[in-house]
Amino acid sequence: METFKHKQLPYSKEWLRERAFNSLEKIGEGVWDFSDSLLLYNSEGAEEYASLQETDTPYSRMVTKPEKEYLKEIAENIVAELPDQFQYIDLGPGSEHKEQFFFDAAKNRGKEFLYTPVDINEDFLKLSDKYVSSQGIRVNPLRTSFEELPERLGKASTQRFASLGLTFSNYAPEKILRLLKSIVGEKGYAFINAQIRNRIDMEELQNAYSGDTYKVFEPKIELLGLSPQEDVSSRETDDGIRVWYTLKNSNEKLEAKGVARGDKLLVFQSLRYNKESLEKEIAAVFPEHTLYDTEKSFIGALLKS
Repeated sequence: METFKHKQLPYSKEWLRERAFNSLEKIGEGVWDFSDSLLLYNSEGAEEYASLQETDTPYSRMVTKPEKEYLKEIAENIVAELPDQFQYIDLGPGSEHKEQFFFDAAKNRGKEFLYTPVDINEDFLKLSDKYVSSQGIRVNPLRTSFEELPERLGKASTQRFASLGLTFSNYAPEKILRLLKSIVGEKGYAFINAQIRNRIDMEELQNAYSGDTYKVFEPKIELLGLSPQEDVSSRETDDGIRVWYTLKNSNEKLEAKGVARGDKLLVFQSLRYNKESLEKEIAAVFPEHTLYDTEKSFIGALLKS
């Protein structure tokens, strides 16, 4: 991916458009990686994503609700491993308030923390600030990309705990795990979770990431100057889970990068692992880690730097 230069106001629509074009990476003949997770959370895409989680959709039934039940079950065990004082860095707080399980566990154990929600979406940060501060918890929101976060945080004065959750699955594993290690710093902790492919109906899950779910990705396509209705010929979700758009039309700026009519874009991925492959990816970057397996469809891991 090309180095992104801050020519525009950070996280404005212009900034997102420039990042969108710079994020395109050729991965095959007529095939492009456009899976940059950050680009999903411009205002329109974030609203569609929140709606998917909060309403009775296949996505909510197969992903959001089981993940919340799993986190509720393991939160006490995770917090038990953390120091008595820490900085809780929530990477993408969203609208479902899954962080509450960790708040409650910390309170039960008398542990103190500074809560730092991190997002480029200002609305999510405001929502998080209001929700958390009303509980008397110290909160310090940061509007920044994950990549810029290590520099923004600086050297740690308190041990850090960074929680990414299922967003882990949106990235190539080695890349995001190394970024997590950089974020938490020396003697820090990180938490990720993934949904295990042999513990869920993968055909039904493919359907959950299809149909109405495609609305989440349409604003991202528009960042490339394309109309989802007029410039996309087909959409498909493979059993990865990866979402592909085939272009009916290109445009001058895309053609300058080599993106032509008929090319395929990997618009989104939410990778599903088996338990062995998940642990192998984790161990390559975080040799010291603990898996939390409750025999449900989700497995989480506490990673120790």
